[in-house]
Amino acid sequence: MKAGPALIDTRTAAIALFGRWTGGTKEAVYRMIERNDIAAVRDGRKYWIPAAEIERIRNMKVNEA
Repeated sequence: MKAGPALIDTRTAAIALFGRWTGGTKEAVYRMIERNDIAAVRDGRKYWIPAAEIERIRNMKVNEA
């Protein structure tokens, strides 16, 4: 198992998925959460995304390419 945090914030998720943090990538992550394309835990105003979800999405991208 990989060492690292179990939950990551939306900024880290956007950087992991899209390579950068911009208004567009931020909105893309929030849309993915709202459409239930990616699992997330809400803590007040902040969303936390399981690191395993990022790996799942990355593997989906590789398998679809």
